[in-house]
Amino acid sequence: MDVNLTSYLMLDGNAKEAISFYSDVFEAKVESMELYKDWPQEFEENIPEGYEDKVIHAHLTLGSSELLLADIFPGQPYTPGSVITLMLDVKKVSDAEKLFEKLSNGGDIIMSLNETSFSPAYAQVKDKFGIEWQIVTDSPEMN
Repeated sequence: MDVNLTSYLMLDGNAKEAISFYSDVFEAKVESMELYKDWPQEFEENIPEGYEDKVIHAHLTLGSSELLLADIFPGQPYTPGSVITLMLDVKKVSDAEKLFEKLSNGGDIIMSLNETSFSPAYAQVKDKFGIEWQIVTDSPEMN
């Protein structure tokens, strides 16, 4: 299976501040920063009030490593100290399905495996050990 593992920090409304901080601390390059208002289709054109200028996805490069950040989705609980998820980036939908099935077995499904505007198969799962995972499948149109 061809898979990449990336750290993904989920923050409670202060991702912009964290991006600035980490880019300074690690002399990291901010590759991208997208706001909720940049992705209205994910919310059926109704972005939750107060989320317009929150970060839906940011990508930093720290040397040869990557760090991704976002503000939590509306309605998701936030527990300080559990702000890191691990993102599994796969090439095939079949691999995403296999990972989703195995990681969710005995765990909790946070977001079911579905097609989104940025991925043909995306999900969020908390495994039986309480570790949160994001599964994303490459979209050929985004390469």
